[in-house]
Amino acid sequence: MTRPRARHASVSGVTILALALGCVLAVTARSSATTGPAPGISRELARERARSIEHVRYELAFELTPGMTQAEGRVRLSFEVRGGAAPLVLDFGGDALTFAELDGAELDPAAIRVADHLVPRPRPLAPGAHVFRARFRAPVAPAGAPLTVFRDDASGAEYHYTLLVPADAHRLFPCFDQPDIKARFVLELTAPAAWTLVANQPPQGEPVVRPDGRVVQRFDETPPLPTYLFAFAAGPFAVVEAPAQPGAPPTRVLVRPAKLGSLASQRLIRMHHDASAALARYFDVPYPFAKLDAVLLPSFPYGGMEHAGAIFYREDSLVFDHHPTDLEDANRSTLVYHEVSHQWFGNLVTMEWFDDLWLKEGFANLMAYRLLDELEPGRQAWLRFHQRLKQRAYRIDVTPGTTPIWQELRNLADAKSAYGEIVYDKAPAVLRELSSRLGDDVFRGGLTRYLRGHAWANARWKDLVGAWSAAGADGLDVWSRNWVLRGGLPTVRATWSLDEGGRVRTFHVEQRASGVGGAPTWPLDLTLLVAAPDGRRREVAVRCDGPSAAVPELVGEPAPAWVLPNPSDSAYARFVLDERSAAALLDALPGLDAPLLRAVAFSALWETVRDADLDPARFGATALTLLATERFAGSRAQIVAALTTTIERYLDAESATRLRRALLAALTGALERGELEGLELDTFRAIVRLARDPADVAWITAVLDGTHPITGLELGARDRFEALAPLLAAGEPSAAARLDTLRRERAAEDGAWYAYAVGAAVGSAETKERYFAGYLNANEPPEAWAEDSLEFFHWPGQEALTAPYLPRALDSLGWVKEHRKIFFLPAWIDAFVNGESSPETLAAVDGFLASHPNFEADVRRKVLQSRDSLARAVKIRAKRWPL
Repeated sequence: MTRPRARHASVSGVTILALALGCVLAVTARSSATTGPAPGISRELARERARSIEHVRYELAFELTPGMTQAEGRVRLSFEVRGGAAPLVLDFGGDALTFAELDGAELDPAAIRVADHLVPRPRPLAPGAHVFRARFRAPVAPAGAPLTVFRDDASGAEYHYTLLVPADAHRLFPCFDQPDIKARFVLELTAPAAWTLVANQPPQGEPVVRPDGRVVQRFDETPPLPTYLFAFAAGPFAVVEAPAQPGAPPTRVLVRPAKLGSLASQRLIRMHHDASAALARYFDVPYPFAKLDAVLLPSFPYGGMEHAGAIFYREDSLVFDHHPTDLEDANRSTLVYHEVSHQWFGNLVTMEWFDDLWLKEGFANLMAYRLLDELEPGRQAWLRFHQRLKQRAYRIDVTPGTTPIWQELRNLADAKSAYGEIVYDKAPAVLRELSSRLGDDVFRGGLTRYLRGHAWANARWKDLVGAWSAAGADGLDVWSRNWVLRGGLPTVRATWSLDEGGRVRTFHVEQRASGVGGAPTWPLDLTLLVAAPDGRRREVAVRCDGPSAAVPELVGEPAPAWVLPNPSDSAYARFVLDERSAAALLDALPGLDAPLLRAVAFSALWETVRDADLDPARFGATALTLLATERFAGSRAQIVAALTTTIERYLDAESATRLRRALLAALTGALERGELEGLELDTFRAIVRLARDPADVAWITAVLDGTHPITGLELGARDRFEALAPLLAAGEPSAAARLDTLRRERAAEDGAWYAYAVGAAVGSAETKERYFAGYLNANEPPEAWAEDSLEFFHWPGQEALTAPYLPRALDSLGWVKEHRKIFFLPAWIDAFVNGESSPETLAAVDGFLASHPNFEADVRRKVLQSRDSLARAVKIRAKRWPL
C-alpha cells in the first residue's frame, strides 16, 4: 500500500445474555464468559485462534445494486478446530446479521453479537471440521465504509470497491480478521449487466444472466490470503487487456471511460509486466498469482493497495490530463513498482501480525527504487530515494514521537497508527544500508530463502534475519537490536581542533541520540568528504560504533575548508554540519557538480538550519542562488520546499516577504524567459503556493485567462482549480464565480472534487466552520476530498482564522482515528499543528498533551511527531542572528 500522492509535499453494548453464549470462535483470558470478547482483535485473541483454527475457506456472495447504501451478502465459512481447548470468537462489525447457522443448527442473530464479534455457542467446539453460515448487511458509503462507492457527477455512473486493510474485513462480512489466519476465498457477485466485475482471481466461466437482466459472476478460488487482501470492484469500467509475457502474468487496466483518452495504458501494462519479470528474476521466485489487474479508482484514499492479483490505484496517481512532469512520471513508476513488489512481500508471504508491517511496506519501497534504477536507469533512482524517502524518515525519527521499525501492537483496532514514515521510509533506508554491508549475493540469497520457506504462510522479522544468517550473514543480532527494535537515530557531525600552525590536532566523528533518546550506540560505517583549502577533496572511511570515533588520517593535515559526512548517502543517520563547514558550504554548494553530492550537502545545510545552528536568511540566499542553475526536477523541488518553509515558518515577516518576492521574481522570470524546459508546470505550482500580493494574483489570473501565455506551460484541470486558491484567499472579486464556472465546465474531470478542495482557501470564518464540520462527518464528503482540502484550509496568511480550530482538532483525534482511513490521522494532525508556527500554538499543543497524560499512546506519538517541527519553527524564529 502507498500513501496518497502529495502535490506540494462504535462499539456495541455487551449484554449479560450475549456474554453467556460463548462462540465459534475464541474467548481468551482477556475475553471470558464474564467479560466478553474485547472490541477489536486483541493479540491474545489472535494467538489463541491461530493455534486452534486451520484450513479456513470462505464462500462469499454479494448483491450489488445502483444507489444502495447497504450491501446484502452471505457467507459459508468452513474451518477446522485442532485441540478445542477454548471457545472461539468470530469477528463481525457490519450493519446487520439476518441469519446465522453453525453446523446446521440455526442461531438467533441478535443474541450472538457481542461488541464487534459473534459468539454463537457457549462451549468449545469439538476438534474437526465445522461450518458457519450467515446472511448479513454491510454499509456502503462514499467514505468510512468497507465497501466504498464513488458516484460520478458527470456520467451518473457508480463505482464500488472494497478496502479492508488493516482490519476492516469484519465490517464487511463475518470472518477471522487477522493476518495469520490465511484462507481461500470463493466469490460470487450479482450486479447490473453493464458493470465490469473484478476480484483477486479470474472469472470462473461466463456470467449467468438472471431473468431480471442482472448477471451472476463467480470467481476462481484464491490461494491462501489474509482477510485484508480480499478484494473486489464493480462498475462500468473501460478495460484494456494484455496477454501474459515471459515471467509476467496476464494484465488488464480498468479505468473510467472518461479517463481512457488520458491513460497511458500500454506504458502501464509494460511497467507491470517489466516489474513482475524483474522481481521474479531477482527473488528467484515466480510471480505467485494467476493474473495482475490494475484497477484505477476515483477518490481512492491511498496511492495504491496491493490486493493479490488486483491492485487498486488512486486514479489521478496514474492518469494525467496533461503531459506529466518528471516528478509525476517518476512517482507513477515507483508507485507501480511498490505495489507489484507486494505480490511477493505481503501477499505471498504475509507478516504474522501488524507489528511487522515493515516486512511488507519497507521492502516494497526498497524494491520500488531498485526497479526504478534497473528499469529506468536515467531516473537517478538513489538521488530520488535520498530526497523523498530518507528526508521524510529523518523528519519523524528525530522526534520524541518516533517508534522502532518493529512496533508492538496489542490490538488491530490500533493498526492504522503503525503506518507512517518509519515503516515506509526508514525501513527501506536501513535495509539498503544492510544490503550494501552484506553484499548483494547474501542479501538476495536471504530474501529467496525467506520467500520460498514461508510461501503462502506468515512470517516474523526473526524469520527474515534467520534467512539472511543461513545465507551467510554475520552480526545481524546487533543490526536488529539497533535498527529494528530501537527507535530514533543518531545525529552525526564532525568536530576537530587545530594547533598553533593551523593544522588538525584532533579529529572526531561524534554521534548523539535523536528521537526517543538513549545511548548513542548505533553501529555506523560512513565516509567523510574532506575539502582542503586548495580545493582538493578526499574521502575518508570511518567506523563509529560509539559516541565518538577518532579519525587519525586527518591529524596533521591543514585545516579543512569543509567536511561533509556521508557524501554518497549510504548510511542512515541525521548529518549536520559544524559551524565552519556550514559557512563554507553555503558558498561552495552551487559549484558541487555531482547531483547526489549536491543534494546531500543541501540536506546537511537544511538540517543545520532546522537545528537553529544556521541563519535561515543566509541559507535562503544560497538556496535562491542554487535554484538559478539547478535543472534536476527532484532537486528543484527540494530547494523550493526548503525555501517555502523558510519563508512561511522561520523568518520574521519583513525578511519573509523580501525572500518570497525574490523567489517569485526568480521563478516567474525564468518561466517567461523560457529557461525551464520540462519544468514549467512544477514552477507554476510553486508560484501558486507563494502568491500573496495583488501583483502575484494578477499574474496568475493573466496566465489562466491566456492573456499572458507561458511557452511550454500545459495546465491540467486540477492545476486550474488550485491556481484559484490564492485568488480565493485574497478575496479577489471574480474568484468565486471563476470557481463555480470551472466546476461546471470540468464536471467530467472531477470538477466537484477539486472545487471542494480549493474552496477551503476562502478566507472567511463561515467557510472555515463549514469545512471543519464536514471533516467530522463520517460519510460525506469522500475522504480523499477532505484530506486534499486540508492544505487549503490552512492557506498561508490565514492563521488568525485557523488557529482557533487547533483545540477542536485535537479533541477530535479519537473520532478521526476511528472513522478515517490509515493516512488521514497523521495528515489531520500535521495540518492543524504544523499549519501554525506561533508560540501560542506550541503552548496549546503542550497544554493538550499535559492535560491528557493517558491519551492513546499511538495517537500521542503522532502529535509529538508534528509538535517537533512546530517547536523548531518557534525556536528558529526566536533566535537572534548576528548581522
